[in-house]
Amino acid sequence: MALTLEDSNLAWQRVKIALASEPTGAGSFTPPPAIDAFRSLKTYLATALGNPTLQFVAIDALDVDDASGKVLADAACTLYAVFLKKQATATDVYLHILDDATDDTGVATDTRVMLAMLETEESAFAIYPNGVAMGTGVVAKAYTTAAGSTDSASADTPNGFIIIAGA
Repeated sequence: MALTLEDSNLAWQRVKIALASEPTGAGSFTPPPAIDAFRSLKTYLATALGNPTLQFVAIDALDVDDASGKVLADAACTLYAVFLKKQATATDVYLHILDDATDDTGVATDTRVMLAMLETEESAFAIYPNGVAMGTGVVAKAYTTAAGSTDSASADTPNGFIIIAGA
């Protein structure tokens, strides 16, 4: 997927909608820490980094169980945030965000972010105020172990999104 940057306000509207629509079980929604963290990131990017154009890229559970992962960006970019919401399953899932433009073949060397999701309907997020340089692109892939040796099943993998900007 090519970078399709847009005005940051549009990207932040997508973030707000995604966070507001993520049930966390028992009728509640995304916990305030995630909402507060993304609000703080928005303010920081606008004030300290000149309000860069951004891209909101959805992560679908059906994509990250694919044999080679899901290409979220196929060009150099900067990763600012990852948000994940695990499905209603207790099976452990480790989602890797790799610096790669095509697949997950370099898990050991290309992983830049790894989030463990060990509880049913768990939310997890990572915020990088100054960004993580992704030299070739972004691939997301879910595994059953932190080492990334066994693929996760789509019924166990999370949904979510990333926020990226140009390199």
